[in-house]
Amino acid sequence: MKKVIILSLLISISCTNKKKELEYLICKDSTQYWNYEWPRYRAQYYGFTFSLNKNGKLKKYSFDKVENKRRYFWDIQDPDISKWSVSKDSILTIMGVKKKIIRYTEDTIHAINLEDKTKVYYVRVKGNLNIDKKPINKIDL
Repeated sequence: MKKVIILSLLISISCTNKKKELEYLICKDSTQYWNYEWPRYRAQYYGFTFSLNKNGKLKKYSFDKVENKRRYFWDIQDPDISKWSVSKDSILTIMGVKKKIIRYTEDTIHAINLEDKTKVYYVRVKGNLNIDKKPINKIDL
């Protein structure tokens, strides 16, 4: 019985540490920017970048890969969607969509979308973000 309790305690501590490790990797006690990549048509031309901060807030940017420019892009009016989190079992939730983190490094996160089982990944943005001050709205598209 003692072995089961000790093992359960070790697993719980390990999961808590993994959650903290992933949270630190993702936001590093500030705001970090991540390009989101998923299988789609014309992936070489456009995508999204997310800014994720330590308070669980996020912003979404349209990313024009040809011009290397980003514009603030918000197509969902629900304020509860503008959040991110990671659970102790390595489930990353961004804008209400859950993804299982399967591996990660300092600059990449590989995951599987739990809704449709597609493989996705995030790449940390380094250098100049080239954020255009004019936001993109759904109406602009």
